[in-house]
Amino acid sequence: MALLSVLTICILLLDASFAVSSPSVTGDGTSDSEMREIRLLLNKYGAQIETLQRENARLEKKTMKLEKKTISLEEKIMTLEEKIETLEEKSPTFEEQREPKTDRVNSTRPGPDVLGKTDRSAISDRKTQSTKRNPDSTTVSIIAFHAVLAHTIIDPGADHIVTFDHIITNIRAHYSSNTGVFTCVEVGVYQFSWMVKVYVNQWVATELVRNGVVVGTAMSGDDADWTTGTASAITMLALGDEVWVRVAKAHSVGVDIYPTFTMFNGFIIH
Repeated sequence: MALLSVLTICILLLDASFAVSSPSVTGDGTSDSEMREIRLLLNKYGAQIETLQRENARLEKKTMKLEKKTISLEEKIMTLEEKIETLEEKSPTFEEQREPKTDRVNSTRPGPDVLGKTDRSAISDRKTQSTKRNPDSTTVSIIAFHAVLAHTIIDPGADHIVTFDHIITNIRAHYSSNTGVFTCVEVGVYQFSWMVKVYVNQWVATELVRNGVVVGTAMSGDDADWTTGTASAITMLALGDEVWVRVAKAHSVGVDIYPTFTMFNGFIIH
């Protein structure tokens, strides 16, 4: 708009100056020629002025549209800010989340009643929960032992208990090196394994026994060299159950059991 105004003013001043300085406005040749040139200039620049005016009008429309869009965006931003403020007011703060809820209903069983009598069912439930074992917990009780034979057993008879008298590991001390017997003090599933070595050309069968009942058997020997035989078994044990390794009735005459590589171990699985 400023450019158009300047051009218009210049043309008007030029026209006025020619009119004032012209020696004759009555129609002599010089005056007419100059006037024709002025008209030509006006015609020439008049078209450009119209073009500039149209372009300016178009730009003004675009500017108005942009202003409307800007106002719309500002309104949307204000609406979003109001929503954020509302959400922040409704959301609890970090400190409020950390505070324990005191109005939560206590779902545990009460202890003493109003008369001071103990609720035995509650005590029973707590005892039951405390004795349950969680295999995924780091507080699972570990029961395990590993013992080896430290002496030679010469010509043992049938049902002779193999006493593995040198203890390597005995967590919670449920294996006895004096009797060769493991005693269960916690109900669960246990795994036992044992290995027995005999002399050249001798052989012996050994048995894993639980409370007098055979739950596993191993064969050692019957070879032209020193031979060891090994076996393992998994069994469920109750409180007070006893487990040991003994010589079976099947064995060669004069067989001896040697300490090297002769061992007995077991542990609780679950």
